[in-house]
Amino acid sequence: MSILFALFIGLAIGSFLNVLIVRIPKGESVAFPASHCPKCGNALKWWHNIPLLSWVFLQGKCAYCQSPISRIYPVVELLTGLVFATLAMKLGLGAEWFVTGLVFSLLLALSVIDFEYYAVPDSLNFTALGLALLMPLFDFGWDWAMGDLKAFSFYQEALLGRFKDAAIMAAAFFLLGYAVKKLVKKDALGEADIIIAATMGAMLGFPLVLMAIYVAAVLAIVPAVAARDHMVPFVPFLAMGTWIVYIFADTFTRWMGMLYG
Repeated sequence: MSILFALFIGLAIGSFLNVLIVRIPKGESVAFPASHCPKCGNALKWWHNIPLLSWVFLQGKCAYCQSPISRIYPVVELLTGLVFATLAMKLGLGAEWFVTGLVFSLLLALSVIDFEYYAVPDSLNFTALGLALLMPLFDFGWDWAMGDLKAFSFYQEALLGRFKDAAIMAAAFFLLGYAVKKLVKKDALGEADIIIAATMGAMLGFPLVLMAIYVAAVLAIVPAVAARDHMVPFVPFLAMGTWIVYIFADTFTRWMGMLYG
């Protein structure tokens, strides 16, 4: 039952992600005007906005002008629903589950925007980083507020650890990008990638974040080779690498223990 609840929450958040994905790159408000068809401009009714189901019932077309509705909408909603459902199985329902789901939802939105527009909005990027850094507040904050000094100690240690790992990854990506630029006279890593790297460090810590970078690089090889001279957005691969390593953290930790233990 809890998994189903998590799925529904994820679907609803995925619906809002679609608003962010469409409007933020255009500099539009995410609140006004209300949801409307981008083709004919007609405001959508509430039953036109039921996550996933509306797209199916409307057969992927606007209820007014019959213009095709992009498949990206249901895909984003479904993926977000699966993210929250999977995290519920791993973490159980709670503050950590919800905030972690928000971080990965934002990484999903950033991936789609980067893929569609070759741009990564700072507003979403820094929000993901902020949530990842402050995760211990949601884990221990209530106990701390109730006067539990042990919880405060855990909170302080976890918070400092996340800031340290995020700072190391941001510095590493900055130096790597600087070195590559000097060698090939071309930008290889942008500021957005540095912020994503910091988020990865905060979410995974060391050494798991290094495995996530490796997984992202492996996933990006084929698209990069196929694209040849065309630019390949790297944020989607960083996000996928982070997700895979986070979900299978125990397996990756065991593998690394076998290799270096």
